Amino acid sequence: MNGKAAAGIDVTTNIDLLRKTVQIVMFYFLIILILSKNANAEVWGDVNLGIYPAGHIVAPNGLTYKPLFRLGADLNIGTRNIYIFSKNYLFAEKPIPGVTTNSNQGNFDFSKREFDFKIGLAARPFTDNSQLEFRLWTVSLNNLNRGKYQDKPSGFKDGAALEMRYYLTGKRTWGYVTGGYYLTKELVQPNGEAYKPGMFVGSKLNYDILTGPQKLYAFMNVMVVNMNGLFEGGLAWRPFKKSPDIEMRFSESWYMNIRERVPNQNALFFELIHYFGSG
Repeated sequence: MNGKAAAGIDVTTNIDLLRKTVQIVMFYFLIILILSKNANAEVWGDVNLGIYPAGHIVAPNGLTYKPLFRLGADLNIGTRNIYIFSKNYLFAEKPIPGVTTNSNQGNFDFSKREFDFKIGLAARPFTDNSQLEFRLWTVSLNNLNRGKYQDKPSGFKDGAALEMRYYLTGKRTWGYVTGGYYLTKELVQPNGEAYKPGMFVGSKLNYDILTGPQKLYAFMNVMVVNMNGLFEGGLAWRPFKKSPDIEMRFSESWYMNIRERVPNQNALFFELIHYFGSG
């Protein structure tokens, strides 16, 4: 395939991504318009930037790649009892001749690689148990800048799921445990093969080492979907006393099939997070 054709395919991929982004933004504005009539409506979440010093992750097309950085946003709109939520991530890698559709422009150049987003509805219907939450959401994992080669398609993986969470509110231990079921579509295993996800269980557990505005805590995140497990552990620190909404994290993640235990995708990750709202 010549460069002209590859460039045209990249434009098509960009148009598809732009269309999805516009749809998400329009949906948000609609929700904000509806909730603006409710005096209790709030907006909270975070924006984040992460750098990968080392490691590899698997893309939605089943190929393993070395990520360069990740931009993310976590947005929640509504009340504490019912709200709309979303998580959006853009991954980048170094341009690679013959793999990415754009050429390498230097040491600080990057190529967009993957755009993932999740959007859904969360509700806590029981006033006597605010720790129990039910969720319905859809997720889309999108390849970017791949051209149209058989081993580098511009396609995607997506699905919808039901989830139940129970939030933990201990003095030093906090987070949640979760379980649910994917209703549709496919995800990607560590070996790159697509699979039907089905049931999943997981947890996000945090333990405070230091409390107060300059909080330091350890965290361990686990998600197991149909015997495919994603594990992440690390430390989080809020170093600025006057800006407790800024957090730095350092972690390592592993993605593996629990039954076969091979291959094992893992990556080191440094992240800067800015929280907003009262969430």
